[in-house]
Amino acid sequence: MGKKGFIGKLKILSKPTGNPQWKKAAKSIILMFLAAIIAKMMGFDNGLRAVLFITLIATIIIDLPLPLRKIIPLALAGFLMTFLAFVSSSLALSSLPVFLFFTIVWTFFSLSLYIFNENTGLFGFMIFTGYFMSVLLVNNYVPTLEWGLYTVLAYLVASILLIPKFIHGKEDILKMVASPYDPQTSLEKVLRTRRALSGVPLSKRNYELFRTGTCLNGFRSFGELILSRLSGESKDIFGRFMETASQSSSEISRSISNHEKEFDLKPIDEEIVKLQESTDDRSMNAVLDVAHDIRSFFRRVKELLAEEETSSITMKIKSPRDSLQEVLKANFNLRNMYIRHALRFTLAMTLGLLAVYLTHERSAIWITMGILIIIKPDVTSTFNNMISRVSYNFIAILLAIFLGFIFPDQILVWIAFIMLFFFRAFYPTYMGLSVMAMTVFVVLIWPGGTVFENAVARIIDISIGAIIAFICAYLILPSRMTVDLPGQIAKTIRANQEYVKAVIPTEEMTYNHEAAVKYFRKYMLEEKNLESAIKKVDDTFNEVGGDVSLFNKIGTANQKLAADISTLSVLIESEAILPDISRFKEHLIDALSELALSVDKNVVLPRANIDGYYGSDGRQVNLENYLDWIISDVKFLQEAVEIGHQTGALKKYRDMT
Repeated sequence: MGKKGFIGKLKILSKPTGNPQWKKAAKSIILMFLAAIIAKMMGFDNGLRAVLFITLIATIIIDLPLPLRKIIPLALAGFLMTFLAFVSSSLALSSLPVFLFFTIVWTFFSLSLYIFNENTGLFGFMIFTGYFMSVLLVNNYVPTLEWGLYTVLAYLVASILLIPKFIHGKEDILKMVASPYDPQTSLEKVLRTRRALSGVPLSKRNYELFRTGTCLNGFRSFGELILSRLSGESKDIFGRFMETASQSSSEISRSISNHEKEFDLKPIDEEIVKLQESTDDRSMNAVLDVAHDIRSFFRRVKELLAEEETSSITMKIKSPRDSLQEVLKANFNLRNMYIRHALRFTLAMTLGLLAVYLTHERSAIWITMGILIIIKPDVTSTFNNMISRVSYNFIAILLAIFLGFIFPDQILVWIAFIMLFFFRAFYPTYMGLSVMAMTVFVVLIWPGGTVFENAVARIIDISIGAIIAFICAYLILPSRMTVDLPGQIAKTIRANQEYVKAVIPTEEMTYNHEAAVKYFRKYMLEEKNLESAIKKVDDTFNEVGGDVSLFNKIGTANQKLAADISTLSVLIESEAILPDISRFKEHLIDALSELALSVDKNVVLPRANIDGYYGSDGRQVNLENYLDWIISDVKFLQEAVEIGHQTGALKKYRDMT
């Protein structure tokens, strides 16, 4: 295990996170041209570039894979923020102090949204990109109100995408319910889907199908980890079982999406028999329990699919009650790397945009763009990003020069728009290719100068911006972390343990919302620190993919456990009469305590069991569901920690700077 060299760092940006989004790209380009045509007909000639850009951003937001009831408020927020961004940039033309005020507010506000979660942070980054483009595009020739009208037009055109979402709303929900059964779906993606479905009315059957699929996904993910560590005959036998399980899981996913009621369990039963016959091999004892769990989930799904949905009762996946006040108290301080990043980013971008405001020179614009796309929350990531994105820009510029020598200017314009299509198709799953496509687009359409001159200027300006970004990351509140990754995992587990103590009542205590909030804030901080530590390991070392995958699964399981505990707190507070779950609480605390100690001290401890009897009379169905989910979360954590001991992953990464 050595540190990453240049090529290793370059591969960081290349790692895809999904498939290219060809259909979404086509829709975005078509709507951009439609918006431009309408703007031309309305006499908005001075705002064509603004309309094109805003339409692109709006289509990205509206076409997110979320239920309609989640997309509408998100689109409204995007519209409002973009509207205000262009209006404030227009007003800022009157005074330098006004410009500085708006720039500082927009920059810090947008980047500080990362303290909520990654998705909210990305939304904030898109909002800042809107402000950045508004600074580049606004001028004194167009009244302030007209810039607002450009935003209205762009979002009205982009809202056409809401029509198919409205028509196919039920099918989209079914696809989300079926997604945990897709073998290609990670536990992290399942957790994101669960957040997207929170608060959406689901039939009782669909609710239970998604809950069961979430548990199945966790055990299938753990089974794949086990398989990667086995060898010889044991690996062959368990590999055939996992392959059969994946095929059956895919069949279930199709059955749910297509309203089908049957799938065959016989292949799974046959593989279970083969596993049982091989239990003389001691290496198979660890996997037999997981195999039985997977089969039990399949049987439950078969029962659910056979049921008739005669009841009109709907259920909702509860969302953790993360109020704005709670999140700010937990994260709005200099211990949070994202707040430090927001301060650095605000200073760097304010200086860059000030140069743009005063000169509107091409160099100033692209130096600022270099800062925008390169600066990251910590020094290591910023340095890696600098290498990666400058390299990809260099490759893109060579491509643009090559195209400029071959094709005439008229053809280059059409190639440029094809590059814009590729930018949308590869964003955000292939960021390296997305960056390249945008660079070629800019070089080919930039007015004035030859393609070669534009290309050289682009690489010089981006490089200067990269150097400035690195200096800011290194000198201003630098986030150079000393990483004890196993110790941080233990801290995160203990934070969940303390959260459990505060949430679940006993005879001696009642539920106290203020106390629960206090410990939830502590967990949120530890979760962010764990996320940063795992990323630092991945950015720093070669050949650590297996360890990073394991740590990510542990981190995701911790997130899911915290989400289930948060939802449990909402249910407990709302229930007038509760069953006695003090024994469940005691077992859960013991299990988490042993897990944290096992990770922290790198010792193998006996696995603690959690009693699944809750003493209820069957009326608190939601409560029992989430208690079952919590048991599944802990079981997955236990399995993952055992893998960490077996592979030696929990011995490493204990003292890194």
